[in-house]
Amino acid sequence: MNKPVEQPAPGKAVVIGSGFGGLAVALRLLADGWDVEVLERHEDIGGRARVFQLEGVAFDAGPTVITAPFLFEALFERFGESLYDHVTLLPVEPFYRMDFADGSYFDYGCHTEQIIAEIERLCPGEGNAYHDFLAATEKMYQRGFVDLAEQPFTRVTDMLKVLPDLVRLRADISLYGFVSRFFHDERLRRAFSVPSLLVGGHPFRTSSLYGLIHALERRGGVWYPEGGTGALVQALAALFKRHGGVIRTRQQVTSLSVQESRIVGVQVASGDAYSADIVVSNVDPLHVYEHWLPLGRWGRLVNAWRRNMKQSMGLMVVYFTTRRAYPALKHHTILFGDTFREILDAIFERHEMPDDLSLYLHRPGATDPHMAPADGDAFYVLVPVPNLQGDQDWESLEPVLSRHIFAMLKQRLMPDLDEQLGATHTISPRYFYEALSSPFGSGFSIAPTLTQSAGLRFHNRSPHYPNLYFVGAGTHPGAGVPGVVSSAGVVERLVREDTASMPTGVSRVIQEPAP
Repeated sequence: MNKPVEQPAPGKAVVIGSGFGGLAVALRLLADGWDVEVLERHEDIGGRARVFQLEGVAFDAGPTVITAPFLFEALFERFGESLYDHVTLLPVEPFYRMDFADGSYFDYGCHTEQIIAEIERLCPGEGNAYHDFLAATEKMYQRGFVDLAEQPFTRVTDMLKVLPDLVRLRADISLYGFVSRFFHDERLRRAFSVPSLLVGGHPFRTSSLYGLIHALERRGGVWYPEGGTGALVQALAALFKRHGGVIRTRQQVTSLSVQESRIVGVQVASGDAYSADIVVSNVDPLHVYEHWLPLGRWGRLVNAWRRNMKQSMGLMVVYFTTRRAYPALKHHTILFGDTFREILDAIFERHEMPDDLSLYLHRPGATDPHMAPADGDAFYVLVPVPNLQGDQDWESLEPVLSRHIFAMLKQRLMPDLDEQLGATHTISPRYFYEALSSPFGSGFSIAPTLTQSAGLRFHNRSPHYPNLYFVGAGTHPGAGVPGVVSSAGVVERLVREDTASMPTGVSRVIQEPAP
């Protein structure tokens, strides 16, 4: 076990935000000997992975499964502990049920033979193509995740080094185009293109490199923490506090104090200030630059460019209970609409609300019965929608869209839903903008296009302030739980490099706030 070495602390680190990325980087820095404080805006922790309570029932607000448990195992091992002494991971099987508008379905799970059998049942003659598809995604996983996920991209030369590999892997084609090379049936093309939506990308615009998600799921499995993903958040926070870390909630950051191009402190709405040698933000970089830092003429020009980056879609999520259980429904069901590209183009390109919908239904009680109320059930249904770059009036649209969603669930899966529906709670892009400081209310920060990947995403170290770092969906390597947790590894590597090159005594000098 790699226990932290007892030595003088390299300095004070302030982490803003307690999502998976914020907690992961706080733990890594703590293990490296830093004095670490986490500042959280809300009364509760977790960021997008917060927990909502609805009439006594707990709901995962955001992520619904864990697909790379080894990333969390590594965090506990840094402190000589085991993840599995604190968290029980339950296997989700199948990973997803894909439900198509023509009444057919496809169960995607963890065993190659079962997947091939499902493909053959749905589309006779296409099963053999799966071996080649899986092999291709494995190559993408090896280069795109194993080799590059924790590799910093802070210079143009960093991108130039990997360009030959990206060309060789044909990262220039879309994920849908990549999938279409192996499968001919439109249903299979949709099913294996869905992973891009799970990280905020249009399957016809997202780089084929994100095919690595399929290999990641197959290698690491799909797991649900007993008690919900919020239980994993609490376990990480408890680990952090056991080893000396401090979490302060209800700390609304208002600005970062700057002295000679370095961040020297964090100001919060209460009037308190926290001095810092380094600051790591789990808040979207665009929000940080626009609202917390002084912008000169050059900064305003750069920010205008940042605002023009392609954003991910918005999300509307309806959390609801039912008076009876629905044991026939899987943990995850993806309900495809009649159309596919038409829906996506309306949302991503024109920022319009389509009449046709595709839904993502989460039923945690299928895996962990404790997540459902007695004699009933609990669900959340997620719908891709336009972000706030559209002109929708969400206050009036939310109830209309909720009725549309429930009507679709009733027609396709739950014919007695009207009689069984219990409590409901809805969030829309307004929530992501107001509660999570997501510019434009985007669900996953900037979109994962090829021109917004790796070094072309927000840098994990600010190019303007050398001791300001970023983790989270908008940074390298990208959105999704494995991406944001891996971004913490990138920041740890950068901090180590920067600290090693810092002249002796500098860290103690820059800790003093500007007069």
